[in-house]
Amino acid sequence: MRTTGISCGLCAGLSEIYFRRLPGIDKVAISLSKEAIMLTYKPGATFDPQAIRKVLAPLEVGVVQFQISARGRVQELAGKRFFTAGKGKYALAAAANAPPIPLDTPISIEAILNDHLDPMEIKILNFKPLKQ
Repeated sequence: MRTTGISCGLCAGLSEIYFRRLPGIDKVAISLSKEAIMLTYKPGATFDPQAIRKVLAPLEVGVVQFQISARGRVQELAGKRFFTAGKGKYALAAAANAPPIPLDTPISIEAILNDHLDPMEIKILNFKPLKQ
């Protein structure tokens, strides 16, 4: 994720300690120069942007953008397309330059996440089909 305000070692150190306490977090990497945080989840863990924001709020660090990598599939429900990954279900954002994505095929994606909507919405930047 891209952040604002994580430019000092103290904020980074505290953030890392707090992130490691979140369920499902496997690895934490923080770049002070890029003001970015990379969280890697254990297989089967649930992505929880609200918990991430709660960790950063007391440190006055904001999230500018979540960029995610995930494995799942695109499904169509009631005429709308969703990306499902584990327990997560994300609405696909309409974008003129979005790559055409096959339905019900396992894929790996890179996407921008808008976690302020319900269901959360993603804009897929690119994808790769996975071997079944």
